Amino acid sequence: MTYTIHTSVHSIEECKRAVEELHKKGYTKEQITLVTNNAYQEAILENWDLRGADGAIFSSHSLLEKVHYLFNLKQYEDFQNRTGTFPDGRDFLADRIAAIENGSIVIITKESYE
Repeated sequence: MTYTIHTSVHSIEECKRAVEELHKKGYTKEQITLVTNNAYQEAILENWDLRGADGAIFSSHSLLEKVHYLFNLKQYEDFQNRTGTFPDGRDFLADRIAAIENGSIVIITKESYE
């Protein structure tokens, strides 16, 4: 399996839209991993109702239903150390770590070439 950093977004709302687009393209829940900072992870896990840019309220729970893993950086590193799942460990995210710490959400996809 190959893992790819699909995109990096700057809000939970953008992340939700990007994940929905991945599902439309045929990606499954098991192929999608999110890595973000502690604050965004907590907001998503606690199922907060969030207000989108258009003023509409959406639930972060709908995002959780569509992804396999939601990690903060420490959890990502621990998971990588235990499983060796992602290529190059923390270096896989090296050029995005500062952005993640500042609130970006990185979307990683597992590519299955058949």
